[in-house]
Amino acid sequence: DDLYEELVDNMERMGEWNPNVKQVKVLQKIGQDTMITHEVSGETPGNVVGPRD
Repeated sequence: DDLYEELVDNMERMGEWNPNVKQVKVLQKIGQDTMITHEVSGETPGNVVGPRD
């Protein structure tokens, strides 16, 4: 339960600890456990696949 709450409550801070994620923004919360997010992926080594959103 604690891990789930940490991930959901601090979702917009995911880019601080996950190098695969550059940015997460919560656009809308729908109920207690559902939200719409916009996520931008981080760069990959060699930039073979560029960042995506």
